[in-house]
Amino acid sequence: MIEKILAYILECCNNNEFAQTTVANMSENLKIGRSQVSVVLNKLVKENKLVRIESKPFCFISVEYLKEKSIPFKNSVYASLDDLLSNQEKKDFEKLVGMNHSLAQTVKQCKATISYPPNGLPMLLYGPTGTGKSLIAKLTYEWAKNQGVISKDGQFVQVNCSEYANNPELLTANLFGHVKGAFTGAEKDNEGLIALADNGVLFLDEVHELKAECQEKLFLFMDQGIYHRVGDNEKWYKSNVRIVFATTEDPGKVLLKTLIRRIPMTIMIPSLEERGTQERIELLYYLFHQEEKRLNCQIKMSNKVYNVLLQSKMPGNIGQLKSSVQSCCINSLFDKIDDELVIHLNHLPQELLQQVYKSKKAVLDDDEYIFIDDLQGYYNGTKEIIQLNENLLESYRKYRDEHMTLSSFMKAEKKYVQKYFDSLIFRKKESNQIDYYNRGIQHIFDLIESRYGLKITNNETLAIASYLDEIHHEYHDLRSWFLKHEEECDDLYQLLQEEFFRATKVSLEICAYLKSYLEMDMYSIIVCVFIFYVYNDKKDSRLTQKAAVILAHGFSTASSIADAANRFLGQYIFDALDMPLYVDTNAMIEKLNLYLDRIGKVKELYLLVDMGSLEDIYKGLHIENANIGIINNVSTPIALEIGNGIRNHVEMEDLFKNTIDAFHVGFTYHLEKNKLKQPVILCSCASGLGTAQKLKLMLEQSFPKGIDLDVKTLNYSELIEL
Repeated sequence: MIEKILAYILECCNNNEFAQTTVANMSENLKIGRSQVSVVLNKLVKENKLVRIESKPFCFISVEYLKEKSIPFKNSVYASLDDLLSNQEKKDFEKLVGMNHSLAQTVKQCKATISYPPNGLPMLLYGPTGTGKSLIAKLTYEWAKNQGVISKDGQFVQVNCSEYANNPELLTANLFGHVKGAFTGAEKDNEGLIALADNGVLFLDEVHELKAECQEKLFLFMDQGIYHRVGDNEKWYKSNVRIVFATTEDPGKVLLKTLIRRIPMTIMIPSLEERGTQERIELLYYLFHQEEKRLNCQIKMSNKVYNVLLQSKMPGNIGQLKSSVQSCCINSLFDKIDDELVIHLNHLPQELLQQVYKSKKAVLDDDEYIFIDDLQGYYNGTKEIIQLNENLLESYRKYRDEHMTLSSFMKAEKKYVQKYFDSLIFRKKESNQIDYYNRGIQHIFDLIESRYGLKITNNETLAIASYLDEIHHEYHDLRSWFLKHEEECDDLYQLLQEEFFRATKVSLEICAYLKSYLEMDMYSIIVCVFIFYVYNDKKDSRLTQKAAVILAHGFSTASSIADAANRFLGQYIFDALDMPLYVDTNAMIEKLNLYLDRIGKVKELYLLVDMGSLEDIYKGLHIENANIGIINNVSTPIALEIGNGIRNHVEMEDLFKNTIDAFHVGFTYHLEKNKLKQPVILCSCASGLGTAQKLKLMLEQSFPKGIDLDVKTLNYSELIEL
C-alpha cells in the first residue's frame, strides 16, 4: 500500500497535478479507505518521504520529485504550495500570471510559432495597451532559448517603432545597418539591429506607427532572410532572426495587407477585464508583493481599497493596475508605522477615487484589513471550469452515498451551474472567438426554441459562448480531467437521462448541433452541464408526471406533427417516434417501450398513433399504475387539441371526450376503471362506416371475456347530426 501511494503521488507531481494528491482523491482513485490513506500519509511525512501542504484540503508532495527538480526545501510541512516553491526560480512562461488559465492558448500559440520548423515564423501580438505584450514577447524569447530552439547566444532586441514613425530612413539605417559614409554622420560601419539579433528575436513594438514605406522595407528580409546595408547595394547579408510584432490597433486597418500576409500568426492578448476576478487577485498579490520586497516592509490594505482595486474599470489594463498599486504605496509611504504600510481609501490614485465617488455609494473606509499574503488564499490553481465539474461530481456523490433527495440534488447542481454561468456573464469576454460562438449559438437556439419553446436571453447566449470558449481554451486539461472521472461522469449522465428525459433530450440536441458546428467532442459532463442549465424544476416536475407521444409511419411524419403542435402551443408537449412505412405493430411497440424505459415513471400517458391495433399496442406497453389514453388516425389538429388540454391540466377522460366531440370520432370504447388495474381510454377516429365496422370487429375479437364494451357505430351523416 505504501509503495502504491508513493507511486501515485510521484506521478501526480510529475504531471503538475498537485491538487490530485488529497486524501479524498487518493482514496477514490486507489480504492483504499480514507482512514488507511491518512495513517500512511502521516507516517510518510514523519519519515521525510512526503511534504504536506496545509492549504485546505491538505495535499502531499513527493520528496523524490522535489529532489529530481532541485527544488530546495527545509520543512516537512508548508502552509501553501507557493511557500514551498517560492525559493525556486521561475523560468520563462512560469512567470506569467494566467499562463494556465486565460493566457493558456496565448502561451501555446507563442511556443508553436517561435519553434515552427525550420526557423520559426513571424507572429503579431494584438491587444489593448497595458496587456503585457512586451512581457509575453520577452518570455517567448526566454522559452525558446531555454528549450534550445534558438542559440544560447541569441539576443532579444526590442525596437519601439513609434520612434521612427516619421523617419523611415533612420529605421532602415538602425535595422539593417550602414557603411561608413552612407549618409552625413555615418563615420563608421554599423552592423544594425538585425545583425545584433542574429539567432535571436527581434521585437518590433507599436508596429502600427510605421508608415507604409517603412513596412515595405521589411518584406525582402522576411521573405528570404537577406538584406543590404545602407550605402552598400552590392553585398548581401544574412541573419537568422525570429520576428515578433506588437500592436494595439486593428491590424487590418493600420498594416499593409502585404505585411499581414507575411505574418501567419496573429495572437490576441485579452484585456484585464476579460481575464476574470481570480487572475486580477493574483496580479494584485504579485504587484504588491514586488513592492513589499522593494520597500522591505509588510503591506496591508483596507477592505474598501481591495474592492476598489478589484472592481474598478482600468482602460490601461495591467499597466494601469501596476501604476495604481505603486501610487497607493507612494501615497502611504510616509504614513508607514515601523515595518508596516497601511493603505486607506485616500491613498488611491485620483482616477480610481473618482470612480468610487461616481458610484454614489458610501465611501467611508472600514476597519477590516487584508494583508498581501492573505491574497494567496483568495485564488487557487484550479481552473473555474474544472472546479465546476468537481462541484457537480461532489454533489452527485452526496446524492448517491448520503441519501440526498433528487429534488435537493438538482437544486444544488443547478445552483453550481448558474453561479458559474453568472460568473461568465460578469466577465463578459469580448473577442472574435466569442463573437463566432455567439452567432452559432443564436442560430442553434433559434432551432431549439421553435421545437421545444426554450427561450434564452442575450446574456445567457453570451454565457454559453464564453463556456464554449473556455472548453476550447482548456480542452487538454478538461480532457485529462474527464478521462480520470469518465466512469463517474457517465453515471451522473445516466441518472439524469433516466430521471429527466426531456431535459436530457433538449441538451443532447443542443450538444449535437454544437458538435457539428464546432467540431468539438461533447463529453458526458458537458451534456450534464447543459441538462442542469435547461432544467426547470417547475416545468420538469409536471412533465415527468405526463408523457405525450406521437407515433406515426413515415420518414418524419410524427416529428412534423409534433414540431408543428409544439410550436403552435408555445411549449414542449409532444415527443415523436418516426417509424418506417412497412413495419408491423410489434416493432412499433418495441420502439415505444424503449422510449418509456428512458422517460421513467409517468402517471399519465397520451399516445397518438396513425394506424395499428389499439388493443395490441395497449397490451404490449411496459407501464404500470398509469392512466393511458390512446387515439388513432392522428393529425395536427388532433395533436393541438390534446396538447392544449395537457397544457391547461384538463382531466384525461374529459380531454378525450372533448376531442371525440370536436372531431366527430366514428366510435369509441372505454374500459371501466374497476375492471382493470389502471384506467384506459382508447379512441379511433373513423369517418366512414366501413372503417368503424372493421375496427369494431377487430376489437370484439381481441377483448377478454367479461368486459362490456359500449360501442357506437356511426356513419358520416349521423356524425353531422351529432
